[in-house]
Amino acid sequence: MNALTHEPVVLRDYQQDTVRQICLAAKGGARRITVALPTGAGKTEVFAELSRIARFPLVVAPLLELMRQARDRLQLRLGERCDIEQGENFAEWVEGLRSRVIVGSRDSLLSGDRYKMAAYERITLVVVDECHIGTTPAFEQMLAHFEARGATIVGFSATPFKKKGKALRYWPRPEISFGMLDFIREGWLVGPTCHLSESKAFDLTLVDEVAGEWNQSQLANVLTAEHFAQEISSLVLQTHRQQPSVIYAGKLKQLHLLTDVFERYGCRVATVHSKQNPLVRKANMDAFKAGDAKIIINVGVLSCGWDHPEVRNIYFASPQRSLSRYEQRLGRGTRPLPGVLHHDMTRDERLAAIASSDKPTFHVYDITDSSRSHQILNALDVLDAKTRKSKARRDRTASALGSDGVSAVDAIAAQDAHDLAELEAKTAELIEKRKRLIVGVTFDHTTRDLFAAPTGPKKRGWRMLYGKYQGIPLTDIPADYLSWVLNSTKKDSAFKSAVRRELVERQKKESKQ
Repeated sequence: MNALTHEPVVLRDYQQDTVRQICLAAKGGARRITVALPTGAGKTEVFAELSRIARFPLVVAPLLELMRQARDRLQLRLGERCDIEQGENFAEWVEGLRSRVIVGSRDSLLSGDRYKMAAYERITLVVVDECHIGTTPAFEQMLAHFEARGATIVGFSATPFKKKGKALRYWPRPEISFGMLDFIREGWLVGPTCHLSESKAFDLTLVDEVAGEWNQSQLANVLTAEHFAQEISSLVLQTHRQQPSVIYAGKLKQLHLLTDVFERYGCRVATVHSKQNPLVRKANMDAFKAGDAKIIINVGVLSCGWDHPEVRNIYFASPQRSLSRYEQRLGRGTRPLPGVLHHDMTRDERLAAIASSDKPTFHVYDITDSSRSHQILNALDVLDAKTRKSKARRDRTASALGSDGVSAVDAIAAQDAHDLAELEAKTAELIEKRKRLIVGVTFDHTTRDLFAAPTGPKKRGWRMLYGKYQGIPLTDIPADYLSWVLNSTKKDSAFKSAVRRELVERQKKESKQ
């Protein structure tokens, strides 16, 4: 093993807590653990600490960029060489030459069952980065292979769910979970200022829906309309303030059309998409990072594994229904600028540092149809789970957004205050109604709060089901009335048996006296 220059891992409090909870779960017998950490929370630092603790760890990444990023970070943090399993690179299997830590590409590990080679016989921990991506039956079989040999499987993702929050097939519900909003409130991430920008040229009523999905060819026609491209370009040029900005387009044809419109205005943009030559794509991303182009238009690339803290504006130029995909894209703007935060800062110091930095917030522009006839996700849907469960709350938050924008944290706090005020008003109304009830001169309904804990022991047992003594415990009802109930009730039942037992008990007490 070759010793490398390294930086010791200095974990934040929540990172230490995450490692501790994973270890406790594993010691408790858990063999498959899911961890939810938002983008910018430093998952790789947690990987590094787990890799330091584990005897023989394997880190699996779904994309080459993520694999190389993980390998470089682990070597820097651990001070030891990590083997690579990708393409022509094979993890060393010869004893004495093999590295303790292996970082592998998911596709390469599955190719020809390379994960069954000698280099992997002693694996004790499998860390899966972005575990919500590509969990195919073949990949499940690979993880089951390691699990059967005693390895602990830990999956990490900012969004360990699919669609509108539904559970993933293979991975259990997160055992350790931190939300993006929590990290924003604690001063670890930058919060968004949210805008709803209605496009008059974009109308989803022209698109059919089948089983909750849009007709893709019809949607493509709407997205690639010239007027819609003009409106998006106009919005971006008026609002991006010459700051690094990302546009998420829905179709490749839409990307090309937007690029053409921007060029007509003399504005240079970078473009990246999944079908692009990797070298061209890298050159365009480098041009954006260097500031040669302030705007980058993307289709299917800039979500997982792309970090650029300088991003100030995010534009959603196509409708989105996938909660996980939306949150991944939103997370591209949450990272504070380098050097703003330090691990020994308090919460108040972190919040103040972000507020006084050159990036106190970032802007999110949701471009939606003017009819509002479809429930398209916006930024507050991702940050506020209550919004997704309450149509009234969602309508209020949507109306709070406008061209001027509103802080996501402030908007959610305002809705919480509204809900609390509404609850207090309903409670006050209930008390007033109870006061107006006429029950008796000496009885005050306000002396007993229906929602308070019992003030004394409650009488247990059967109560009268009907008649003038309805609701009264059988023990408090005169014996002659109970005898009448017993004789008049023809059908045997649990209630009739209870009445009979009560009369028998009273006869026993009388005989003893």
